[in-house]
Amino acid sequence: MKNSQQQRLFNHYNPLEDRVGTDFFEALPSEPGVYKMFGRSGLLLYVGKAKNLRARLFSYRRGKMGATSRKTIRLIRMVHNITYELCKNEKEALLLENKLIRQEQPEFNHAKKSPETYYFIHLRKEEKALVFRLNMQQRIEEKEWKTYGAFKGHVVVRKALGALLRLVYLAEHRVDSIHHLPRVLLKNLTPMNYRLPVPDKKLLDVQLIGRLFTGESSLFFDVILEQFRREHLMEQYIGKLILEDLESLNRFYTTCCRRNRQIVTQLELDSHIIPQQKLDDYLIEVALD
Repeated sequence: MKNSQQQRLFNHYNPLEDRVGTDFFEALPSEPGVYKMFGRSGLLLYVGKAKNLRARLFSYRRGKMGATSRKTIRLIRMVHNITYELCKNEKEALLLENKLIRQEQPEFNHAKKSPETYYFIHLRKEEKALVFRLNMQQRIEEKEWKTYGAFKGHVVVRKALGALLRLVYLAEHRVDSIHHLPRVLLKNLTPMNYRLPVPDKKLLDVQLIGRLFTGESSLFFDVILEQFRREHLMEQYIGKLILEDLESLNRFYTTCCRRNRQIVTQLELDSHIIPQQKLDDYLIEVALD
């Protein structure tokens, strides 16, 4: 019984105020800022941002077992020092938090810590083909390539590009069965490089694809769906694959292309190409404007 009582007391004890000091908490400003929490040896454990530093750090001071997450309780018990930096507003605090997490990799910051996958889509029009290249580099040497991105997210980007390649192949080659599609286009994730042969009489304007990638227009969906309906493909078995691919491509258009378009327009950028290292910060600026 005695051990049980001691355990309950230990579970409800918060050592933070004793370690950091009452004066620290009493002097906290009610302003936006970023705070750092350090362990006994000075190791940076956690970086956080707050619209109101006083309110946020007081929440750690009052944290108790049963009312606070296990992860936060574990953090509180490891913290021996806290510092903070004031910011002009919440947006500035969020930008600084992102920067510090990426630079210093604190143990308790899992979100925003691991680098995301960012892709650029390169498109080149040849006499009888469209060539697609997917990579993580913004620039390629050949001038005839058109570049779009950066687009964030490994699965959503590669799945969408695979869907686009299948849809264009179906449209240009008048294919009515998945068995007539190239095997490489039936994989879950698209190849990083693909040369899509296009007959002499092209049915799709390549500019439709470009305007899709820049988030300028979704007319591509209307044009290609109307063609498939004229050819009665939607009533066949392959119609299911077409609908799935249109859904994947539309998700990419909405979450990546349109979002990038919003960034370019709202922040009045000079180019539709967004550098990888700027994308996350731009998203924050747009969201908090």
